[in-house]
Amino acid sequence: MASPPLAPAKVHYPSSDGRPMAESDFQRTPLTYAVERLRHHFRGRPDVYVSGNLLLYYQEGNPRAVVAPDVFVVMGAANADRSSSAGSRRRPRSPCRRSC
Repeated sequence: MASPPLAPAKVHYPSSDGRPMAESDFQRTPLTYAVERLRHHFRGRPDVYVSGNLLLYYQEGNPRAVVAPDVFVVMGAANADRSSSAGSRRRPRSPCRRSC
């Protein structure tokens, strides 16, 4: 008699790395400006998500496979607020690497 399959272990995806977004206003101001200008540029596109300084988990089940880009644009993703771990439950998409 075969044993029933084991349920996968629940993986914890932290929502913070405990590090500050920027060390000074000199660093933070351009990052905030870039996110806001890109949001404005794509404001009519419900399929474009713009954000920054969120933890992005790119390998399901591995909470150490994480990046936190200063600014990023995801084409083909709903333009809605989300937590950093929301992407871990969806098919990963790469940030826009071309002129959008």
